[in-house]
Amino acid sequence: MRSYLIYTAWTVLAGVGIPLIGVLNSGIARSVGNPFAATAVMFAIAVVAALGITLPLYGLPTAAQLGSAPIVSYAAGLLIGFYALSATIIIPRLGAASFISFILIAQLLTSAVVDQFGLFGMERRPVDTTKLIGLIVIVAGIAIMEIGNLRKAH
Repeated sequence: MRSYLIYTAWTVLAGVGIPLIGVLNSGIARSVGNPFAATAVMFAIAVVAALGITLPLYGLPTAAQLGSAPIVSYAAGLLIGFYALSATIIIPRLGAASFISFILIAQLLTSAVVDQFGLFGMERRPVDTTKLIGLIVIVAGIAIMEIGNLRKAH
């Protein structure tokens, strides 16, 4: 139970950071003049921070270790780059809540498919009726919220 609470709190903190990535990085984009450079700066800072933690605790991975990972796993870097760039461009235009709403729908549906089929080596966790109802309620709530945003925009 204790580890569940720790991981839950950690996840909540990570969730707080998700909309802030685009919000804060859009400030860099305005200063440097483009979202691509801002995203490159953000990732440079992330590399320095990750290496600052990794090197003293674990050292560098070996070429054999890096080579043993499935090649598709390295697409994660492209995906997070695309996410960060998208957040940097879209949040100033649609707002953080709308961006995260659409991201949330995509994350929930993709996660349900990954769990249902145990994709990419993950443990299979079938989507049951309770999960399906939860997904429908969340998507419906987001749709209602976005309908309100559309009405305000026009």
